[in-house]
Amino acid sequence: MPFIKSTRMSLLTIALSTLLTACGGGDSSAPATQAPSPSVTTPGDNTSSGETQEQKFWVEGYAVKGAINGGLISIWHHELGPRGSDWVKIGETVKTNGSGGFRISVPEAYSAQPLKVILQSDAQTLMRCDAQPACNTPAGRSVNFGEWFSPGDNLQLKSLAVPSRARQGVVLTPLVTLAFEKFLKAPEGGAPLFNELLRDQEELFGLAPGALTNKPFDLAAPDLSRIQTQDLKAALLNIAFLSLVDGREWRTLGDVLLAAVAASEPDGDLPLSIDDSPILSVDMLVLASIKQAEALTDVLKEAGVQDGVLADTIASLKETLNSTMPSAPPAAETDPDLPETPAPGTEPTPETEPETETPLEPQPETGTAPGGNPDTGTTPELEPDTETTPETEAPTKPVTGFATMSWNAPATRVDGKSLAMGEIDKYIVKYGTERSIDERTNEVVVEDGQAMEYRVADLTEGTWYFAMKTVDTNGLESDWSVTVSKTISR
Repeated sequence: MPFIKSTRMSLLTIALSTLLTACGGGDSSAPATQAPSPSVTTPGDNTSSGETQEQKFWVEGYAVKGAINGGLISIWHHELGPRGSDWVKIGETVKTNGSGGFRISVPEAYSAQPLKVILQSDAQTLMRCDAQPACNTPAGRSVNFGEWFSPGDNLQLKSLAVPSRARQGVVLTPLVTLAFEKFLKAPEGGAPLFNELLRDQEELFGLAPGALTNKPFDLAAPDLSRIQTQDLKAALLNIAFLSLVDGREWRTLGDVLLAAVAASEPDGDLPLSIDDSPILSVDMLVLASIKQAEALTDVLKEAGVQDGVLADTIASLKETLNSTMPSAPPAAETDPDLPETPAPGTEPTPETEPETETPLEPQPETGTAPGGNPDTGTTPELEPDTETTPETEAPTKPVTGFATMSWNAPATRVDGKSLAMGEIDKYIVKYGTERSIDERTNEVVVEDGQAMEYRVADLTEGTWYFAMKTVDTNGLESDWSVTVSKTISR
């Protein structure tokens, strides 16, 4: 298990290193620090240009990833009509202040209803860089930690608010936004459902209950002496989204959020592991937050973060990362429980029928399937049958046997789209006595795309290794499945 975890950590680190270093150092072409505009509404203010006698309730909150200044805040009401439901904008639009704060008035008629709160960026919106060593801008430049820059015009942060619950402020962050995107699939559930989804999100990322509804901290702020472990962990997880902006695949924070939403389809849950999604996953974000915690150590200490808080936060993040890792295959007493391959297409159910009473532990080899291709995570059912001569006969005939492989047909592709049985053209089986798939010289084609079983005969004494792949009617091939082995013996 330690080997599997350390190896997987290394692979994740390699996968993220390019993205995180792309946030990399200051750049001589970076603009001078831009100061935020002070002409915005701050939570707690008692005046507003849009206030009237009909507007007696207020929605207050903060948009932080780091602090977002000049973001456009609007309120939306969920309305049921003859053609279904829709969100309708109500009231005015205000801008966030230099600390990300906002305060917006709402007509009394909507005070007891759950309302959608959206932050939308525009050309005047600025965001403070809170990632190390620097942040990439949509213009292709990098800005240093603590400097303000334009996040682009495609950033949206979302949450839900009930104005009559005045003491509960609105929090607009990436993690809250993902919970809200799932809420949109069943908005009739109202505030209770949204609160439940927030708890699920906290559990998924190893956060304490309420961590996502606390006032968020801007880690570029000069004084962080009051921050506690859960608040620091939540802030670092939100920073992870910005740290993934690499200027190539993702040019803006909005791009990363859109990718996260796409990776969460169709049920709204972000995949736990990079093995489950090549787009974005929980473990990618957690690893990015760990790297940010390590890069920000000196800055955080200078801002007053206690050593114990920082150490506990990093330990908690690592614990969360470990929880996303699959367990090693257990020692089998009947059928081995083999790990699945990344799911570009199929997740077959293995069955093993060993020759002897003691089943063999398979040796898995995993790979990443090409995007859009079907895939098999097939685990061949191996059932060698030996034929021996009587003990009194000499000389002894060589031992021979066979192995029967069985699998479930793939149902989806790597992008989550369905794969019908009629789209499967054939399967390719590769086997041999070599552990490495590339070194195996025996290959057979199962021409029947509807088949779910195949027998390999005339196997001599020794250990044989098997893997297979799917080919669709367009000729697209999956990656090889995990490898299993079977020993033919006397």
